[in-house]
Amino acid sequence: MFILSKFKDAVMHKSRSKKLDNFYKLCGDECPVLDVGVSNNEHNKQINLFLNQFRFSNEYYTGLAVQSLSKIAKKHPNKKFVEYPGGIFPFDNKQFDWVFSNAVIEHVGNWEAQLLFINEMLRVGQHVFFTTPNKYFPVESHTNALFVHWHSGYFYKWCEKYRPSWNKENLLLLSYADLQELMEKSNAKKYLIQRNRLFGMPMTFTVVCSE
Repeated sequence: MFILSKFKDAVMHKSRSKKLDNFYKLCGDECPVLDVGVSNNEHNKQINLFLNQFRFSNEYYTGLAVQSLSKIAKKHPNKKFVEYPGGIFPFDNKQFDWVFSNAVIEHVGNWEAQLLFINEMLRVGQHVFFTTPNKYFPVESHTNALFVHWHSGYFYKWCEKYRPSWNKENLLLLSYADLQELMEKSNAKKYLIQRNRLFGMPMTFTVVCSE
């Protein structure tokens, strides 16, 4: 189990690092960026990789979360953090040049909540870059489930027994078709969905879009 855990961590770190490189290539020069979905887990640097490896000056960073960020703010006193209860973002229209969000949309709630989440990122940002795991990758990254997550009904029953902290309210996985439907229903005028592969299989998706 230890070896498997190490392998998983290495794969996730490489995947997230590639996404960061992709984001900064698109972003270009320093500009205001909103990081949506900052975690209050101060010990796992992979979770807040974008925050911990932010490549612009601190003045350009704003982190947003639905949980207390007091401990994170103490570790990053020169960066700005905002807490909110979910739903409408507490920012003006087009306040940021870019909005970045890594593996957050699957945690915001049902389909309507996910659509609102996308539209709010589009509302406050000139450009949006967000990622999410592929529902049909063999291994589910949050629970380590194998294949059972391909069928939502079985998956949530499995979670009740083996991973009770996860349920359909806080983990709604998306396939390519699900993501495409969301983007078509969203306010995005332009969008691109990129498949990020591991061993030839799409492991995660990256969406780049604008309103």
